Amino acid sequence: MKTSAGDIVLLPRPKQISKGQGHLLLKSGDCISIDPTDKDQLLPIAQKIQCELDELIGVRLSIVVGDRSVSKKVVRFVRVDGMADQGYTLAISEECILIRYSLPAGAFYATRTLKQIVRQTGKCIPSLEIQDEPDLPTRGHMLDISRDKIPTMETLYRIVDLMSDLKLNHLELYIEGAPFAYPSYPFMWESETPITGEEILSLDRYCKDRFVDLVPNQNSFGHMAQWLTDKRLNHLAECPDGFEFEWGRMSAFTLNPLDPGSIELVADLYDDLLPYFSSDLFNVGCDETFELGKGKSKEACEEKGVGRVYLEYLLKIHKLVSERGKKMMFWGDIIANHPDLVPELPKDIIALEWGYEKDHPFESRCKMFKDAGVDFYVCPGTSAWNSIAGRTDNMKQNIYSAASNGIATGALGLLNTDWGDNGHWQYLPVSYAGMMYGAAVSWACEENRDVDLATCLDKLIFLDANGVMGKFALDLGNYYLLQGKRTPNTTVIFSILNSGLTDNRCLHDVTCESLQKTRAYVDELEQRLATACMKCDDADLIEEEFKNAIRFIRHGADLGLVKMDIAESDSDGASKEAKDQIKAKLLQLEDDIRRLTKKHRQLWLKRNRVGGLDRSTRQLERLLEQYRHFK
Repeated sequence: MKTSAGDIVLLPRPKQISKGQGHLLLKSGDCISIDPTDKDQLLPIAQKIQCELDELIGVRLSIVVGDRSVSKKVVRFVRVDGMADQGYTLAISEECILIRYSLPAGAFYATRTLKQIVRQTGKCIPSLEIQDEPDLPTRGHMLDISRDKIPTMETLYRIVDLMSDLKLNHLELYIEGAPFAYPSYPFMWESETPITGEEILSLDRYCKDRFVDLVPNQNSFGHMAQWLTDKRLNHLAECPDGFEFEWGRMSAFTLNPLDPGSIELVADLYDDLLPYFSSDLFNVGCDETFELGKGKSKEACEEKGVGRVYLEYLLKIHKLVSERGKKMMFWGDIIANHPDLVPELPKDIIALEWGYEKDHPFESRCKMFKDAGVDFYVCPGTSAWNSIAGRTDNMKQNIYSAASNGIATGALGLLNTDWGDNGHWQYLPVSYAGMMYGAAVSWACEENRDVDLATCLDKLIFLDANGVMGKFALDLGNYYLLQGKRTPNTTVIFSILNSGLTDNRCLHDVTCESLQKTRAYVDELEQRLATACMKCDDADLIEEEFKNAIRFIRHGADLGLVKMDIAESDSDGASKEAKDQIKAKLLQLEDDIRRLTKKHRQLWLKRNRVGGLDRSTRQLERLLEQYRHFK
């Protein structure tokens, strides 16, 4: 049965697509013709789609240069001057597939579209014509490899492959602590399983072949806790003994900007890290300097202002980056609190405007940087972290707001973030929806605002013949809507699990009914999961990952209900029968958390290195001990 053009699902949805007449039948023995002018750059692009056509539909095409081959030129690459740098046209007729491009990136993106088409049509492709180019030149993804997951190389390659198929072209591996094997500081990572310089070299090459810029990332001011809590480096902290914050007591977190040793440390880290990256860009972090002005820099901050002290240190960092031949990127949250200083930023810098809620003020923040003549990216998030299964509705609204406001105000790019706070309990497939939607709206914002994300997940990632998994994943990511209370950057269920048995602050405005509804909701979704028929190569693993995500959510709901029982028992002087019921429930929770933790450890090692796993399960093991010893 022939597939019609109207049945094909593409992501990102192209700017223009028109249907033609008839079909093209791909068959072995025909050839791919590349433009002689760009043969060196086009050859790897042609070889990649050549291999993919063989793998997907068993069609073996040869590669030729120019038009002199006697074989039918079924795929033709033709360079056309004047097109957008990353733009392309893909014209499929009954005779051939004609790809027009201006730069090799455009040719590559045309093949990504062709791959999606062929996956759905097989050898018989309907005639159509696509004209396409991106809204934003840079479309990125940031993966947290510091808290606490460090992916295996196989997983990183899988992520890069997915990114390139979605036309994403910028990848950052977020670094705080030592997920990288710094040659100068082996004591920071010798008991861990960090990414090595050699592995970065391989990943950088792999990214380049797929038109992805692997951008180095290194915190340089705040988020330095793992360095500053080491006794050999603690003297460089703003507050060596820690400080009080709204979340409670925190250990040393921020470098002292007045100590020359802080710059010396950062320079060492740069010289250890940067030689392994070919990118011209470098993200130095510099966000969330929580205790700045509360310790060693207090006097200077009182004299000059916190913003001025921050800016002076930032300029020192900028000098280090420039000396190393890179263009500096930095998080814009601190300087945005001092708008009068924004015009003083160097004009060769890129500010990263981040915010992860649907109502983040991207419009006003972007305008501030634009008016100051400072280049900027918008940085939303997948909403996967601190959630177990994501926050689907928030994710879509947050990412769309970032993309639309960024495009309207002249952003250079969109960097979609995927964090791992508090144990990195979410599994990789939970982030796919956010990654896909970010890719879609950063390429063509309005064309993809209401894209059928569930169908795209089914057709392009899960390969679910029954069309179940996409909607299942999105619906599971909306379990947080049943809880009544809205909590930024997390869900109530996650907060319940993370706070332990005796801390009830997270239960404010939460009801037994909402927790019971949440439990019933994920029970129903688990039944739906059983009806999926995924054909992707990691289908069994994805199913187990989502099953354990449901176990996490169910356990959180049950724990919340028990915490309410305990609170009521303490206030009302419960009967022995009521107390016995609580103990019985705790025994059930004890058994459940033991099985949940064991499965979490098994699943972790399927995609990630062992380093960080014990930290990820620490809170789960703490819960187990609390269940055992509750009085």
